[in-house]
Formats: sequence, structure tokens, C-alpha cells
Amino acid sequence: MFKNEHLSLNTNFVKLPLETTLEELSSYLHQGTAVIASQSSEIHLFTPEDAALLPVFSANNLQEVLSKTNFFAAAWADWDESGLISQLDQTAQRPLLFKDEAGQIRGYSLLSACLQAVITEQHKWSSYFSALAETVTDAVTVVDRNGEVICWNSVAEELYHLPSADILGKRIGEHFDVETLMVLKILDEGRVIRNTYHRPRPDTHVLINASPIRDDNGLIIGGIATEQDITQLVRLNEQLTTADSYGLPHKEHSEDLFTLIKGKGPAIGKVIQWAKKVAATETPVLLIGESGVGKEQLAHIIHQSSPRANQPFLTVNCGIVPAGLLEAELFGFQGGTFSGSDSGQAGKLEQAKDGTLFINEIEKLPLDLQAKLYHYITQQTIVRSGGSLPISLRTRIIIATREDLASKLVNQEFRSDLYYALNVISIRIPPLRDRIEDIPAMVQMYLKQFSAQYQKPVPTLSPEVILALTNYTWPGNIQELKNVIERCIILSDEDIITLDHLPSVLQELQPSLIATEADSLVILKAKVSEDEEITLIEEALLKTAGNKSAAAKLLGVSRGTLYNKIKEYQLE
Repeated sequence: MFKNEHLSLNTNFVKLPLETTLEELSSYLHQGTAVIASQSSEIHLFTPEDAALLPVFSANNLQEVLSKTNFFAAAWADWDESGLISQLDQTAQRPLLFKDEAGQIRGYSLLSACLQAVITEQHKWSSYFSALAETVTDAVTVVDRNGEVICWNSVAEELYHLPSADILGKRIGEHFDVETLMVLKILDEGRVIRNTYHRPRPDTHVLINASPIRDDNGLIIGGIATEQDITQLVRLNEQLTTADSYGLPHKEHSEDLFTLIKGKGPAIGKVIQWAKKVAATETPVLLIGESGVGKEQLAHIIHQSSPRANQPFLTVNCGIVPAGLLEAELFGFQGGTFSGSDSGQAGKLEQAKDGTLFINEIEKLPLDLQAKLYHYITQQTIVRSGGSLPISLRTRIIIATREDLASKLVNQEFRSDLYYALNVISIRIPPLRDRIEDIPAMVQMYLKQFSAQYQKPVPTLSPEVILALTNYTWPGNIQELKNVIERCIILSDEDIITLDHLPSVLQELQPSLIATEADSLVILKAKVSEDEEITLIEEALLKTAGNKSAAAKLLGVSRGTLYNKIKEYQLE
């Protein structure tokens, strides 16, 4: 991986025959030149440091010295430009000779120099790995064969609220339940884990990637794991899919829940900007948008980002509750009205006292109940059905509608006083077809969410699937997209989602990449102007929501070619 830059070879040497006299040998050594001599199949090395030893031997030439001692026999090591020392004779006591792949002697090195080079290389590897561990945004844990922690990065410290000083050098099982630790399982089983849901602690949810670390002999000497924190995503999903809105977990004040609304486009950006402002107020909010665009999710996030976050968030859908029961559902009923009970029952407005009531499909609320709702908004009091006593409340109202309420005023299908009371702040949520650029982020969010729910690795999407998702008009909006991704996770047994996993309506509308490829190859390779080529690339990136692999396939060129074109035209 690294070039051999730390071990410095001594290349000042000569090869002399065995008939060389000791005087000539000594002369070379005193000049700082090493001498190499061959005898049978052995190579002998005399270094300048050996000059003082020569007088000890009563000999006339090299052959007589070597016949009396094997002290100068040299140990061999292979010289590899891409590594340090691949193999080393463990019995070596003398300086090492290094030869290249062709068997030619490259030079020699003292053992002390080899040791220093190994130490320097170790420090370099440690620096590279430490920088890598602190660069990634996931928690990184590395353990040795005994399960002792040897790496614990700053993200892991933050995720588990555990300083590295308290865990480094200690067995990881001292801080976690051994039965739940993936990194220990790979030590025992030796298997690789990719994008798998994991719950190392009851309050922590992560996507984990883990691999065993093996030595040159294939033996497991440790394990490494990276963990992406998805706790916030799991918690929000649990909240939004819970039928009973009582007892919702309270948000931490440091969290910005609006980041859970995926999207970078200007349309959704304006929605988030306005929603953040109204969250801190007490005024009613009117959310306008097609079915499935996420009105209830936005209402829920506004509530949890408001000072009322610790109070109930309840919902009423005027299109689901029968008209005859809507009054009791909203305003409650006094004892004896329906059941003969002395106490009666509180409606949703009363149950959500000091919290938030989300009323969906407000256009289907009967006119007489619109009058009662207007009275509550202006007077902050209600009277239960069948009762006479006013009840003071300060429940916040968030209203949602799929229709243009202003047009209903003309036909007197909606009360004008209620409309103007509700329309202090209105936020129009764009349909998914108008925010194609946000689809990739939302897809990734739902892939992780449902992979965690069904305990499967997070798959990737083929370019054809990305095109299908971005070319579809999504009449069911976010809810339909969510359903499609859940379907794909359930049906997929591999690590990639293909067209076969999509509903037939998306498959039928998917344009043929093969036909487009042929056309685009001709266009891109033709002599067109730079402006035309830029337009083609921009259109392809727009159709594929910025996915370069899918755009390259759509254009009929390699991904490398597309990257070069993007760089050439500065289209990033």
C-alpha cells in the first residue's frame, strides 16, 4: 500500500573472488565499501564494521577465512517496492542482504536500521488509520483477538457517551451486553456484515458494517466495525406510525426535527423555513397539499418543535369520521347525551389540552360544526354536545386540506369567518412530482428505515430503478413512494433493487435505456457545440435526480466519460 521509503539500503558494495587477499579486502572495508563473496550456494557479506575482526583470522585470502568460520554468511530478504520486508529469516544475526525479483542484489542493511524502519512504518500506519477513523462520520470500533478495544473514535464517544480513555485497552464486553455485540460475533464466526440493522443498547439503533481482521496466514486477529446512528430516524418512525398519539416520546431540545423532512429544493426549503417560524407561535396553521404529501408529518414536527412538545398531539380526519359523530369527536359530549353516563366524554380538543390538534380534510367538516370551531378559535372555549357549561382550553389548531378553500367560499360550501380565522399562516406543500430533486434523499431515508424494520442490509438501486423513480409522477406522493420502497425491501433478497421489484405501473413507464443509449451515443459523439453537449448532460442529470451512474447510462457513455465532461464544463 505504501512505497518503501523508510528503509535505506547500503548500495556501496563490490563482489570479490575467493582468491582476494585479506589486505585487499581490508582496504575496501576501510574505504567504507562492503564486500560480497560467494562460496558454493552461500553468500557472505563483509561490512566496513567487520574490518576490526579480520586480524583475528590467520589466513591469506577470503577462501581461507570462510573455511574457518560461517560468521559472515548473509541472510536474505526480498526487496519489494510496495512493502517493507515481506519475509525475514528469524535466525538472522548479521546485516541483511536484499535482492529484487530478478535475484539481483540491491544492497544490504543493518538489523538496527531494519528495526527502525519497521517502527517508522508502524507509526505511519497508525497515523493514517487514526486520521481515517476521525474522518469518517460513523462510529468506528476496533478490537483485538481478545475483544480488547484498540480504536474508539470521537463519533463513537458521542454516540455512546463513553470517552475513549474509559474503554481503550479494556474488553468491550465490560461496557456492552456481550450477546448483542456484532464485533465479537465476527471474531467467533469470521463473517462479513454489511449495512445491517443492529441495536447494541436498548436506546441506540445503528446500521453496522463489520469485518474480521486476518493476518497473512488467514487467522483472525481482530475485528473492525463502523456504525451509523439511525436512532432519531427509528424514533420518529415509531411516533408517526403509532395509532395512539398519547405518551409520545419527547424530543431533545438540541435536535432539529425539521432535518427529517428530506429535500434540498427551493420549494420544500420554503416550506421548512415557514414551518420553523410558526412552530414557536400559538397561531393556527393551514397546511395545503395533495393527499400523501406529508401534511400530518409536518404538523407533527411543528408540534414537537414548539413549546407544546411535552403535551399531547392528537389527530382527527373529517373524511373518515362519520358526520354524525364528528361533533362528539371534536367537542365531546355531556353525560346522558348518548350513553347515559353522568360524566360524559371529552372530545379531541379537550383531550389535547395545552397540546396540538391536527384536523385533516377540514373541507369535509359540516357547516354547523365549522361555526363551533370558529367560536373556539376566537373565544378559546368549547361547550360539549348536550352540555351548557363553557370549558376554557388553549389547544393549538393545525388544519390541513387537499382543496382550494377560497373557491368554496363562493358557493358557500365553507364559512368565510372560519376560513379567515384559519388562514393566518398557510403553507402549501408541493407534490412530489414538483420536487424530483428531493427523491434520492427520501429514497435513502426509507431504504434505511425499512431495512431496519425488516432487519435486512440496506440495498443499492440499479440505474434503471433510479430513472423509474424520478420519471414517475407519483399521484400518491410521499405515501406512495414510501409504500414502493417498503415493497422493494420486502421482495428483495439481494443487495440491489432492480426493475423487477417495482410495481408494474413504474416498470411500464420506465423508458428503455437501451434505445436511449443508442440515440445518445450518436448525439454525444457527433460534432455538436459545447452548449448543446452541456444541455444534454444537464438534462440527463435532471432526469436522474443527479445520479451520475444513471445519467451516464441514459447518455450511453461510461461513468468516467461523464465525470470528465462534468469536470471539463464545471457542472458540479
